[in-house]
Formats: sequence, structure tokens, C-alpha cells
Amino acid sequence: MTRTSTDRLRRPRRDRFRSRYLAVVVVLVVVGALAAVVGSHQGPRLREVSYDASGLVSKPAQRVILTANQALQPVRAADVRVRPAAAHTVTSSGNTIAVEFAGPLSYDRSYEIAVSGVRAPGQSATATLRTTVRTGSTDVLALVPAGSGRGKDRIVRRSLDAGGATTVYADAGITEFARLGRSLVVVRDTGRGTSAVDVVPLAAGVRDDRAPVEHLTLPTAAGRVTALHTADDGASFGFEYADTSSGRSTDVGLYVVDMTGTHMPTAVGADGVPRTGVVPMTVGQWAYVPRTESALVRTSDDDLVLVDMSGSTPAVRLGSATVLHGFVASGTTAVVETGTGIDQLDLTDGRRTPVAAPAGSAEAPYLGRIAPLTDRTYLRVVGTVRADGTLDQRILRVEPTRASRLAVTLPAEAGVTAVCPSPNGQFVAVTTRSASGDLVSVVDATTGALEASVEASTVDWCGALPTGDEIG
Repeated sequence: MTRTSTDRLRRPRRDRFRSRYLAVVVVLVVVGALAAVVGSHQGPRLREVSYDASGLVSKPAQRVILTANQALQPVRAADVRVRPAAAHTVTSSGNTIAVEFAGPLSYDRSYEIAVSGVRAPGQSATATLRTTVRTGSTDVLALVPAGSGRGKDRIVRRSLDAGGATTVYADAGITEFARLGRSLVVVRDTGRGTSAVDVVPLAAGVRDDRAPVEHLTLPTAAGRVTALHTADDGASFGFEYADTSSGRSTDVGLYVVDMTGTHMPTAVGADGVPRTGVVPMTVGQWAYVPRTESALVRTSDDDLVLVDMSGSTPAVRLGSATVLHGFVASGTTAVVETGTGIDQLDLTDGRRTPVAAPAGSAEAPYLGRIAPLTDRTYLRVVGTVRADGTLDQRILRVEPTRASRLAVTLPAEAGVTAVCPSPNGQFVAVTTRSASGDLVSVVDATTGALEASVEASTVDWCGALPTGDEIG
């Protein structure tokens, strides 16, 4: 067979292509080998860090995830250092390391995380992975009354590290509010002892004008809503309801609204199970247990009942108490008062441990509510009666071995209506009422130093405190 000149030209071209292809493959193999050699001498490197800055200051068990550029040998807790120190645990899998903090961190602060001795399987080289995370700054939502009964009440956002406030939502007759995921639940007084409950959508932290406000249908034609609380996961909220359609309060009790279902208020029965048509459980105080869909209820008979507001599990009876003070930061322990003292109640097994009451913490004529900061430290409002019959109040910071006065300057002749810790216990909102109006002072929980103040009746931090005694 005779080869043409065209055939003779194509063959060198194919040979050149094959040679170039082989050369490229050889180069890639060499580069890969060199990279492997270099990597084996350098050790793993940090590729990505992920975390929720706001979650780190508001919830326990929050994680910072460090992702390396290659698989890692298991990392020991002893190899991880956090500065400033914060209690944490460590887990690792594949190329990720999870640093989980036991409790909320401080606001607006940098934390350095260093993981030493990091090694890839089969390699001798080690490395130290370092990163710095910045926690979120703090702000509060405050209810600012219209004043003189005119105009609209406002829910405003106030940052502690900047002046001024942003109006989140405004309406007439707002009595209570609570955050619910990306919405607000707002209770309004509509006159003559009746209430309305609205779910207000938010966008960029303020009322979303593009979405309608949802007006809930209440259990009867007329009724009064108080003691509003919301679940942390936004799946439900609850309140106490009194039917006033007959002109008097009847069927006063606890109702829950399932936001994953019909959005209709459902009575929580005396057995602690939410269902339609039952007589509601009567309540002295109640609140959601932090980070759960369960509620701790002190009934009107002073029984303590742990209620699953989703109805998935039976209620648990936990003895009795005369006052439900609040929850420690872990969320699984409540502070309750009985006729014989104050206890920490473990909600997982019902065990009770007496709360420390060092000298000076319980000798005043007036002993008010306790605001737990940690499992060992709390604030308490105490007072003495002046000659004119008014109450002279002060706030004590109580630790296991000592009680000292928190250096908070209260307005003259003002009465303390609540002491509400921030989610991480770093600050407290002290709400006061006097003839001149309401005031919320946000102070450092350790020193009492003033961080911010706003002329408001309450802030969202107070939503974690058990409420309800105002219903007779």
C-alpha cells in the first residue's frame, strides 16, 4: 500500500501529541509527588472555620468547627487550648475538629483557639492549627410605652455598645412581647379586659412590611392573655388565658400554640397533655425550660409539673414549690423555693440540692426573687421598710461563701420590678418603676457598672423568667 504525503504528515503530528501528553502526565505525577513530600513535611493546614457568633453568646453547647485540608488523626482534648479560658470539649472526625463550649461566651470578645500536634494519618509531620473567633455583640429588645395613654407603644432594639434605638414594631396597647424565631409574638390590650395576640414577621431585625401580621384566633370571643413565653426553637409559644366573655374571669389556665401545625391555641389539661376541649391547667407560674419544648409549671396548688408542650411525652410530677425563681445557665436545673428554703431542682431526675445562703443573704425583712447567673452564683433583691412605709431595696450578688451588694444606682423612690440576666449571665437588666415612669438599666452582673439604660417597661431577657402570679 502506498502512503501518501498526507499520511506522512499526520504520523509525526500524532507522535508529537503523544509525546506532549506523556510529558504532561509525567509533570503532574512529579508535581503531585513533590506536593505529597512537601505536605508530609509541613503537616495539615487550616482550610475553613465556621461558627455562629450570636449563638456563642446566647446558648450553651455551641460549636466552632475547624476544617483542615486533609484527614487527621484523632485530636485529644489536651491538644486544644482556648484563650481566654472557657470550658469546652473536643471531638474530631475526618478532617474536622469540633470545639464545643459548655456555656455561652462573653459578648463582643475575641477567643483564640489553638490545636497543637495535628497530624495526618501515615505522616510524621505535625502542625498547630490556629484561629480567632469573635463573638457577637449584645442588644436588647425593649418595650417603650407610648406615655399618657396616647400614640403607639414601641418595641425597640437597643445595642449596648452604641447609642440610640431602632423601632422594630409599633402598635397601640402592647402589654407583652417575645421573640419567636424570625418573628415576634405581641400581646395587646384591646380594652375592657380583652387581649389580642399577633405574630409579627421580621426582616433585617424589624417589621417585615411585605408579609402580613398574623392575628390569632383566641379560645373564646373575649379573653385576657398574660404570662407569654416562647420556645427557643420557635416551634411553639404559650400563655395564660382567662375567658372574660361573661364579664368575669373563667377557665383561667395554660394554652399552647403549635407553630408547626394549626396555629390555634390548645388548652394544656390538668394531666399536662395539650388537647382540644379540656379544662386548662391552672397556673401559679410557668416558663419554657431553656432550649427545650418542655415547660416547668407551678400550679395554683403549688405542684411542680414538667410539661411537654408538643404533647409527645407524658408530664412529669416534680414535687411542690411556693416560688419558681428561674433556671441556671445549663437549662436542666431550676431554682425553686419551698417552705424550708431554696433548692436547685435537677429536671432530669428530680433531685434537689440546697442553694447556698451565706451570712447576709437572707436576713432582710423583704426577700425578693432570685436571678440565677450560674449554678453557684445568683442575684437577689432584698429590702427594708422605711419609716414612711415604702420599701428601700438593694440587689445582692450571692456566691457560695459571701453575699455583697451589687453597686447599682437605682432611681430615687423607684421600686425594682425585675432583675433579668442576659443569656450568658454577663449583664443583667434591672427594671424599675417610679412616679416618673419606667426605666431599664443594663448593668454588669459582677460590678454593677451601668452599660446602657432605656425608658422602657421590660426587655426580652425577662421572657426567660417564670411568670403568672398576676393572674388570680
